[in-house]
Amino acid sequence: MHTIPPSLYYRFYRYGTGCKIASDGVLTLPEQTAIGTGVLVRECYRWDIPSPARDGSPRIVIGDRCDCSRFLTITATGKVELKADVITGPHVYISDARQPWETEDSVSTITIGEGSWIGAHSSILGHVKIGRGCVIGAGSVVLRDVPDYCVVAGNPAEFRRIYEPSSGEWIRIHSEEEARETLERRSKEPLLSICITVRNQAEELRHCLESIYAQTGDSGLIEVCVLDDASADESGEVAHHYAMLYRSFRYLRNPDSVAGDFLPIQAAAMAGGKFIMLHDSGASFLPNALAPLLNVLDSYSDCGILLIHPMHTRRPPQPERLEGLSEYVKHSASSPFSPPSVVLNRRDWERSADSEYPGASINPWMSRQYALLQSNPLFCLCRYTMTGAAGHTGSA
Repeated sequence: MHTIPPSLYYRFYRYGTGCKIASDGVLTLPEQTAIGTGVLVRECYRWDIPSPARDGSPRIVIGDRCDCSRFLTITATGKVELKADVITGPHVYISDARQPWETEDSVSTITIGEGSWIGAHSSILGHVKIGRGCVIGAGSVVLRDVPDYCVVAGNPAEFRRIYEPSSGEWIRIHSEEEARETLERRSKEPLLSICITVRNQAEELRHCLESIYAQTGDSGLIEVCVLDDASADESGEVAHHYAMLYRSFRYLRNPDSVAGDFLPIQAAAMAGGKFIMLHDSGASFLPNALAPLLNVLDSYSDCGILLIHPMHTRRPPQPERLEGLSEYVKHSASSPFSPPSVVLNRRDWERSADSEYPGASINPWMSRQYALLQSNPLFCLCRYTMTGAAGHTGSA
């Protein structure tokens, strides 16, 4: 495959490193086309921008590591964005142009979430948002939003399967009513609860919540629980703002400060997800960091604890299944950051509520983790960088 020459790179709004873009495609306005890193675009594509954006911002955005097969056609009158790791089959057509009979005055946009796969000869039309980890069956015509981790197919596209975190299964869907019920059930028991403790850190909390919801929205796979330890600043106002925006947000305020060793345990008790992640409000998540973590949790759902060791460079997660309390203590102590992040299997965590780890003068938070490992000795050591700050939480 012949690729575009380096002399064209500089005409793009953005052109990442390691890209391979076929030279025989049509780009009407590369100046308002943004390309991430490691992108592959095969032959015979056509990307049209009928009218330039007045502010010069990109109307077509192709995220990192996207893999676009032959004959990908995009028409962007507003904005079309493929998030990171999207795969499109051959002869896919994407257009945000409204039809003449549509009367809405708002600008149309199309967004395709991280890690989604668009089957061959599919069309995505109008003002549409496709969530993360979705599959669009070959030959489908998508005219409405698709939530995260769903399979749709047909003309017009309808639900075929929906991922259910509680069972770890892709549930077959037979009707629109069944789809609504499954999505509602999924929202009540998400895959991950991110539990944040805060005390007089309003601005840090704001940035942290922004970094989460920019990636997740109200998808139903992740909920956020904020435990306010008697803050005297604007932390409560920040939390109430997000509570009005997202159904997946919970907030609890302690009228008086709680002893530090018991605070993580109280925060974990707020969680309704299959897994519980204790997190520090001072550490914001890096862009696109949460979707790979969800994939690890789904693959290692038999483990009682996920122990996360940050790496010095940002790479995909490197999980490893290990066993035994002695191994856990060793890897907890050897973390390059202190303390490492911890994700708990909620079922195993709740079972350990009445247990104590004997023979050690350690704090209640650590004792509870050790008691959990006595009942389920499996844990996952995952080398992965999620946050842009050195402070990590959920102390191991």
